[in-house]
Amino acid sequence: MEPSAEKENQSKLRAALEVMHECFEPSEAVETGRDLVEDVIFSRVSKLKRLNFRGFFTVILEENDNLVSVATVRVYDNRVAEMPLVATKHGQRHRGMCRVLVDELEKNLLKLGVEKLVLPSLPTTVETWTNKFGFSRMPDDERAKLLKYTLLDFQGTIICQKLLR
Repeated sequence: MEPSAEKENQSKLRAALEVMHECFEPSEAVETGRDLVEDVIFSRVSKLKRLNFRGFFTVILEENDNLVSVATVRVYDNRVAEMPLVATKHGQRHRGMCRVLVDELEKNLLKLGVEKLVLPSLPTTVETWTNKFGFSRMPDDERAKLLKYTLLDFQGTIICQKLLR
């Protein structure tokens, strides 16, 4: 990557991190003391399997060169993708920007042959994901099928899924 492109990429990732920090409480990994959100955004590698965030992509939606909404996504063997973090800037909420971002992400995942999109939802946002975005709560038997993947999960979240077709 050219130095100017790399510089722009890093700048956009830092802006994405700011939006995530605006929307989520900081969460540090006990083992490393590092910010989990930052590690995911920058796709940092670790020898510890559950802290290895290699393969994460940060997807951003901009409006007039301003970052509006951001999501993190990782695809596993073209069957399952996880989207553990999604955020929209406070001043940009309730304008359908998250919907635009998720719709575009789903279209691209379909092109890759991904069958299922999974996300951990706060109990307060499950209704939004299920009623407005077409996700459903993942039953325990379905969740057991995903144990081979190192999905990012947070304490107190509810795993939701959406079949992409």
